[in-house]
Amino acid sequence: MKVIDLHCDTLSELRHGLYRGEKIDLGSNHLQVDLEKLKKGDYLLQCFALFINLGDPYNPLVTALEQVDLFRQAMRQYPQEIRQVTTWEEFLENRKEGRISALLTVEEGGCCLGNLSVLRVLYSLGVRIMTLTWNYENDLAWPNEVPGNAANVYPCAANTTNGLKEKGLEFISEMERLGMLIDVSHLSDAGFWDVYHHTRKPFIASHSNARALCGHVRNLTDEMIRAIADRGGLTGLNYCASFLDPSDHPRSTVQRMAEHAAYIRNVGGIDCLGLGSDFDGIEGDLEMPDASYLPMLEAELRRQHFTEDEIEKIFFRNAMRVLKEVLA
Repeated sequence: MKVIDLHCDTLSELRHGLYRGEKIDLGSNHLQVDLEKLKKGDYLLQCFALFINLGDPYNPLVTALEQVDLFRQAMRQYPQEIRQVTTWEEFLENRKEGRISALLTVEEGGCCLGNLSVLRVLYSLGVRIMTLTWNYENDLAWPNEVPGNAANVYPCAANTTNGLKEKGLEFISEMERLGMLIDVSHLSDAGFWDVYHHTRKPFIASHSNARALCGHVRNLTDEMIRAIADRGGLTGLNYCASFLDPSDHPRSTVQRMAEHAAYIRNVGGIDCLGLGSDFDGIEGDLEMPDASYLPMLEAELRRQHFTEDEIEKIFFRNAMRVLKEVLA
């Protein structure tokens, strides 16, 4: 079964390796995503996030650009196996020629430093999806979690008061104009609804699950799932144990993933569901430990009575529909 994954943090891990003096090869490595694993998982496209932690003592824009540089080095090293895509035609060409497609995204809109010019430059470098926040307040918006603040770390209440700032409203308008998908994963509940009420095009939650099954604020309420579905967007199923399993000792299992998939399908319809692994950003007890194990999830969805058509939509067809619109 072909796979499109809306989110991984592999580039951040390549950068961390560089700072440790360790060169990590995208071709084959100890991470959850490399070319060998993507081939075994039968991937069509992997979204590679430029992840920025505003709590780190580094310039956030430089951090993003360092990851762009590592991404480009990897694309040059393996041109016959994987290639960056910025247009729908490039994706179709890669598929025809048997190459994996790689799409750049941003996880933390604060790397733009509140400057629309930076957003446009990132677009010119190939970024086509961006979360407005990670876990810190920035120039654009507020998140649902704030590390180090005991009042705002899970299990905390969702932030239903602080949403998008004026600069955030400017950014989502420019993102829609450019053709860049707005990603609401990590955004506060109030921010989610600001996006919904101030945009017209589809938007996504690239790596979020159902809050009704696991009450973490990183997950989506039923109303949010319906809003994404009504707009023609996507929810990317996240493999992180803490977003799947509400127990004191959470496990990431394909059974729990399938349960979240079934719930989201029943609330928003099958067309709003995709995959957003969060690989190389998650650890712990993972039944599906890396990108080569996607056939396990396929088998579990069949066991839980998903049809072939539904599984194809979750694994790649829904993402293809949304990406075709944004990459046009």
